[in-house]
Amino acid sequence: MADPETIKKAYARLEKMPVETQKDAAAWLEAWSEVMSAVQEKSTRAYFAMTRDTKDEQAGKDYEHIAGVVTPLVGELDESMKKRFMALPEAWIPENYAIARKNVQWAVELFRKENLPLLSEEMILKSQYQKISGGWQTEFDGETVTPQKLNPLLKSPDRDLRERAWRARVGMHYADMEKLNGLFEKMLGLRNNLASNAGMDNYLDYRYKELSRLSYTRKDTKAFRDAIHKFVVPAVNKMMDKRKKKMGLKTLRPWDTAVDPDGAEPPKVYKDLPELKEKAARVLKSIDPEFEKAFWLMDRKGYLDLENRPGKAPGAYSNDFPEERMAMVFGNAVGTSDDFDTLMHESGHAIHTLSCRQLSLLVRGYPLEFAEVASMSMELLARPYWDIVYNEADRKRIGIEQLEDLLKFLPFMAILDEFQDWVYIDKGGADSKARADYWKKLFAKYMPYIDYSGLEEFQGIGWQYLHVYEVPLYYVEYGIAQVGAMQVFVNSLEDYRNAVKHYKHALTLGTTVGLPELFEAAGVKFVLKHPEVLEKVTKEISKLIDH
Repeated sequence: MADPETIKKAYARLEKMPVETQKDAAAWLEAWSEVMSAVQEKSTRAYFAMTRDTKDEQAGKDYEHIAGVVTPLVGELDESMKKRFMALPEAWIPENYAIARKNVQWAVELFRKENLPLLSEEMILKSQYQKISGGWQTEFDGETVTPQKLNPLLKSPDRDLRERAWRARVGMHYADMEKLNGLFEKMLGLRNNLASNAGMDNYLDYRYKELSRLSYTRKDTKAFRDAIHKFVVPAVNKMMDKRKKKMGLKTLRPWDTAVDPDGAEPPKVYKDLPELKEKAARVLKSIDPEFEKAFWLMDRKGYLDLENRPGKAPGAYSNDFPEERMAMVFGNAVGTSDDFDTLMHESGHAIHTLSCRQLSLLVRGYPLEFAEVASMSMELLARPYWDIVYNEADRKRIGIEQLEDLLKFLPFMAILDEFQDWVYIDKGGADSKARADYWKKLFAKYMPYIDYSGLEEFQGIGWQYLHVYEVPLYYVEYGIAQVGAMQVFVNSLEDYRNAVKHYKHALTLGTTVGLPELFEAAGVKFVLKHPEVLEKVTKEISKLIDH
């Protein structure tokens, strides 16, 4: 299904299938779902191979073939299938397809044939970001290291070591600043053209529709950011002021925000990857035995790639192989407690994928905003079983750190979301200096507790973030989901098994119900429709940190 002729034949067979009766239509829908699954799996596997080794020329060529040949072809062929789906009598469409039908309707309204080559070009530009960032290495204390290898040093009690590690880490990025500026400006022009071709005023509106944001608007996300500024920023400022006093510092520098304020060494929670997997599996089993089975199933199939190595793309992600109906986890473990949290997070995504595997592809996916509820809740539901991973002293301080991170994340999310609102609307978005200045301005608004004096040139490249390049505007979802996950956690403190039961049920629903209904199924509220929830959970988490 990476071969154009094979793809054309498959779609020709779909075109010939009758849809004269409701039974015919159901069979055609299932067949279309399977064809899409087969094509999407080729794309997923090509991306997996490319990110596993960004220096592998063949993997790069295979991914570019998918991006440049397969994706535009399928985009064109799929258009007639979408129109056929929309033309079916409403009475024939199963009730649980209502959201999928709306998503398809929006996709049909957005589709323009002249955008297909632009979308392919965008995929190739995205892979260039991976190649640039995947190649970052530097010499540090006589050793060649990746940025991920330096992360543990940012938690060292030795402040001088932390500063040197931070400067070495940001220095790798800074050396490619101009390349990344040029790459983004190509993407900006291309994305503006996508919107213009679709008859839309700006890429922001185009992308909201492309992301199928059926349940909220730009006005809602602005209100969410405003609520974060009103309720969360003061709580975080207070929290960070306590940190500053504990550490005996006049100001907090960028290398002072992750270290334990009492000067404790970072915990060593595993000696090698087999031990990390074994501990993670035991925690998952404690949450729910089916979660452990899913974890080892992925491992047996070679779908847990957790090792950090030169040439491997940075970060962590989970994806699905929709034809096989399987999930995978990609990571960069470097020996810190963050590796365990990351593995819990990505396992949440993977288990979400596997929980929906029985559904047709059209409803098997799930809204991005709820995808992150699955992953973030898994991190928090693991807390009662941390004795498997940490000793008692580490468990207490890591527990405080995790709760602090919940609150610290929301202002950063607001910065990235507000920056992208600006960059795709304001003419200054095309100017590298204006981008750096606006980013620094947002930092002063949402994260004033970090002192970047003398480091402004490094601060100004902070917007050159993976999500800005690879998945534009996909970041507010994390904030929406985090508030959902915080509610799942608070519920679990009152009745753990009932909270897990609701969470597990919600993972099986895919897109068979709307976004607010998914949150309700998990026993929580959708913050963009219930903004009062943010104030409540901020107070609850702050209270837990204090006590």
